[in-house]
Formats: sequence, structure tokens, C-alpha cells
Amino acid sequence: MITDEKAIEALQKRLEALNKISESQRFNEWKTRTLQTLAHIYGEKHTSYSALKGIHSFQYSDRTADAKSEASELLNGLISDIENFGLPHLTEKNNTDALSFNVHQHNEQNQSTQVSINFEFIVEVLKGELRTSEIDELKEILEADIESKEKKKSFMEKIKSFGSDVASNILANILTNPQVYEQIGKML
Repeated sequence: MITDEKAIEALQKRLEALNKISESQRFNEWKTRTLQTLAHIYGEKHTSYSALKGIHSFQYSDRTADAKSEASELLNGLISDIENFGLPHLTEKNNTDALSFNVHQHNEQNQSTQVSINFEFIVEVLKGELRTSEIDELKEILEADIESKEKKKSFMEKIKSFGSDVASNILANILTNPQVYEQIGKML
């Protein structure tokens, strides 16, 4: 944070450096450094910055003298203002010099639950409830070259043909297996 004292000290140093220059090239170098000082103290939008930027020095010595005189008046006026009123509020400086930017953030969250069932377990359940000939009939349907909807329909009809108790027992054995009901419980 720049205090009033530091600002006055910086401006007085720039004023002393101004009084030591005599040619236009050196004036332009002084002006560049002084603009940096004013930007640090007031910001580039402040009228003092614009006023100094508008002072032009030419190669003629009388024009350089005029430019030095204008710059000297400007710096003396700024020093006097700080001594009498203090620095302008920093909020004014920050508002005028602030960078403005927007941040857009898009978050997307997908959640999936994957249930892994050991197919050997399902085969064991089927072998426990079905005869070998019935398993072979189901195997034929699964290996048949038909659409999946038709395959599903044929498979269900075949299981029903084995009797309603068989289908219920297969389903009950699968659902009551600890691996399955533990996963189902988490999902419900």
C-alpha cells in the first residue's frame, strides 16, 4: 500500500530529476519513468497520468523548457494535493485499473453402479434346478443365430415350459445369493 509520505517522496524525486535534465531526449526518458510512478500511485486512468502523457517535448530548447515547466507544475500540484488532502481512495484506483474477467465452470457428474456377478454361480444354479437335457435346450437357444429379442422370448418360454416352480427356484437362488442381495441392497 502506498502511503502519502511515500507518494510525496517519489514525486519529489521525479521533480528533482526533472530539474537536472536539459535536452528533449532526456525529457522523454524522464517522462516515461514518471508515468510509471504516476501509474503506481494513481493508476493509468487518473487525470494526472493523462496530463503528463499529453506534455510533448520537441527538439527545440524553448519547447523543452515549456514541457519541463508544465511537468514541474503538475508534480508540484500533485505533491500539494497529497499534503493537503491525502491520496485519493484506493477503491477509485482499483476500480479504474481492475482487470475484468469471467470464469465459467461446468461440472458434470456421472455415477454408475456396476454389479459384477460370477457367471459360474449362475451356471451352478441352473445345473442345480435343471436336468442336463434342459440345459442343452437353453444352450441351443443362446447359440442360435436369431435376433436378441427373439432369443430372449424363446429362452423365457423354454424356462416356463420346464414348470413355474423351476423358474421361481432359479430366480430365488440367484437373488438370495449373498453376492447378489448385498449389491441389490446397496442399489435400493
